[in-house]
Amino acid sequence: MASTHIKPLDIIPTASELTKAHDFLYEADLLVTDVKSLFRSSGNFTIAARLKDIHGRLGDELRAVERLIAFLG
Repeated sequence: MASTHIKPLDIIPTASELTKAHDFLYEADLLVTDVKSLFRSSGNFTIAARLKDIHGRLGDELRAVERLIAFLG
C-alpha cells in the first residue's frame, strides 16, 4: 500500500488576518447562540442539541485563534 506524505505549508498568518478570523468566529458564535435559543424555545431540541455541539466547536476554534494571537503578538 502506498503512503502519501503531506508537507504542511509554511504560511504564518499576519496579526490582521488573525484578528479578522477572530472577529468572524466571534460573530458566528453569537449567531449560533441566538439560533440555538430560537430552536430550544420552539421545542426542537434535536436541532438545539446539534447547535450546542457546533457552538462548542466554534468556542474551541475561537480559543485557538486567541492563543495564536497571543503567541504571535
